[in-house]
Amino acid sequence: MFFQIIYPAEALRPYISRYVFVRAEGSTDTMTPPADDPRFVNGKHVQPLLPNYGSLIFVRSVVIEIGGKQSDELVLLGANQTTQGLTTLSGWFEGMMMDFEPGGMHILAGMDLQQLSGKVLTVSETGDEGLTHLDRIFKSTLKAEDIAPQLDAFFLGRIPVREDLNYRRIRKVIAACDDAKGSISAAEMASVACLGERQFLRVFRQYVGVPPKQFIRLRRFHRTIQDMQQQAAQGKPIDLLATVLRHGYYDLSHAALEFQQMGCVSPGQFRILGIPLSQDFSIFFA
Repeated sequence: MFFQIIYPAEALRPYISRYVFVRAEGSTDTMTPPADDPRFVNGKHVQPLLPNYGSLIFVRSVVIEIGGKQSDELVLLGANQTTQGLTTLSGWFEGMMMDFEPGGMHILAGMDLQQLSGKVLTVSETGDEGLTHLDRIFKSTLKAEDIAPQLDAFFLGRIPVREDLNYRRIRKVIAACDDAKGSISAAEMASVACLGERQFLRVFRQYVGVPPKQFIRLRRFHRTIQDMQQQAAQGKPIDLLATVLRHGYYDLSHAALEFQQMGCVSPGQFRILGIPLSQDFSIFFA
């Protein structure tokens, strides 16, 4: 398996997490749950995709199946709350996964994330000519180092000239959630956003794609595994209990339940699979 992570231009980092280029053959079922788990599609090559706030999946010379939909073109994946399986019919995969930060897909792709939540769209279905052109660029450019600057240029051109007021509100709410380690109510989040609770819920789902309560769970999950990765990268031993408590879990049982629901493995199993930063794990950066 080959993978390469390239971070976007500094101005794009509030919107895009990273570009992850992957080339793999055979089965990557290290994190695959039991075969009868409906969250996975049985196939020659299964690529687990962790829950996120929206992704673009580019492919080259391969047909993928995700969410019951087959495609050989750019796929848009809405915000989702559980691990999904990306299956390739050829037994190998070559492509790129581009994950968005909360709200980033709404700003740069112009998508209503509430309507796209949990769904899969091909670029043809969106009618977005810019993304269609970007898909052609990906298919015709072999080196990740050559693709990344073109991706940057494209998405830099989609940053609004004037800062989006509701997006700014969402960022303040996310910062408040992080400071409170998830111990914050929807009413308190609405107050931070200076919106009525009903209006806040509508705006939040439009920009982020999941309700506030589910966002808190996702954010806690993401920050916990990022913490584990950072500790591993620094060569530090990982105290699972201290790590999960630091990010707002009540105890290891609480963390284990949410990890199983969202990542299909326990925190301990996640640590074994992904630390140090293995090939099987590094492509799952949250």
